[in-house]
Amino acid sequence: MTRTPASLSLAVVAVSVAAAALLLAALVAADGQKQQGYVQPAYRRPAAGLKADYYHQSCPDMEGIVQRAVKKAIAADSTLAPALLRLFFHDFAVQGIDASVLVDSPGSERYAKASKTLRGFELIESIKAELEAKCPKTVSCADILAAAARDASTEAKVDYWPLMYGRKDGRRSSMVDADQYVPMGRESVTDLIAFFESRGLTVLDLAVLSGAHTIGRATCAAVKPRLWDYAGTGRPDASMSPRYGDFLRRKCAAAGDGGYVYLDADTPTEFDNGYYKNLLRDMGLLETDQKLLPDSRTGEFVRELAGARPELIRHQFADSMRRLGAAQVLTGDEGEVRLKCSAINSNSY
Repeated sequence: MTRTPASLSLAVVAVSVAAAALLLAALVAADGQKQQGYVQPAYRRPAAGLKADYYHQSCPDMEGIVQRAVKKAIAADSTLAPALLRLFFHDFAVQGIDASVLVDSPGSERYAKASKTLRGFELIESIKAELEAKCPKTVSCADILAAAARDASTEAKVDYWPLMYGRKDGRRSSMVDADQYVPMGRESVTDLIAFFESRGLTVLDLAVLSGAHTIGRATCAAVKPRLWDYAGTGRPDASMSPRYGDFLRRKCAAAGDGGYVYLDADTPTEFDNGYYKNLLRDMGLLETDQKLLPDSRTGEFVRELAGARPELIRHQFADSMRRLGAAQVLTGDEGEVRLKCSAINSNSY
């Protein structure tokens, strides 16, 4: 079966003529200039079976139910916004947006090492229960997860983007697959580019979606290898600012592996360009973050985004998230609509 992501939109908001022009030029360079006779690659076209009005008749308040639940949850715990984005990305990373990460059974993705600190499962399950009460056997968990991630983004002040629906839930979930495919923060830029391109996304998408690290946090265990004994050298990672490294060592020595540090040390609760500015100062928390700057394929994007207005960052992030949400999805009879997001249906209905 063929899975294809949504088409690439080259529109950028006119918040900064210079910054918009730079990013537009980057988009053209990354994805090929549209010329007369240009045929858009199949993997850039909207996934067959996804429609904006998919639930208009069968569950007209689907988006409202998801939005209200997400808004209420984030108002109570602001860390749920980046947590939902991370949950969405982990689902995408394995076999596309099919809600396989939500399955709670021995050997499922949820029990992978890569999934140890994922959060948001209970919120998605509660939304599913409400939708089952209103529209039984209708709304897929994959669509709920996509809508929840979009609404979490807009709560973080990212531009709203309209979603297309009709994703089906996968019938398979493997912890082995999750540990094989989910990036863990130590990959090379070449590996990350290959990962994104294999799923129909671009180098620009890699740079832009990495900007999700402008909010949220990571455990000290995730950054520990960079702080004391990088790659078996017995020394810290030389690509990290010494002053920033000293700060992290003090914090993590006190907090232990389970302690948290912000991914963006300066403005950790604001969706802005602080993440990219920090990379210019050698203050990327994860190894994969800092590697984006010196690599010629991604460094130009990092520098452009560091100089862009936050409004432009938020717009471009929404555009890349829209494409990610339509990548390699299941539609039609390729999957199912689960009765509970945590369990694959035992029988079709």
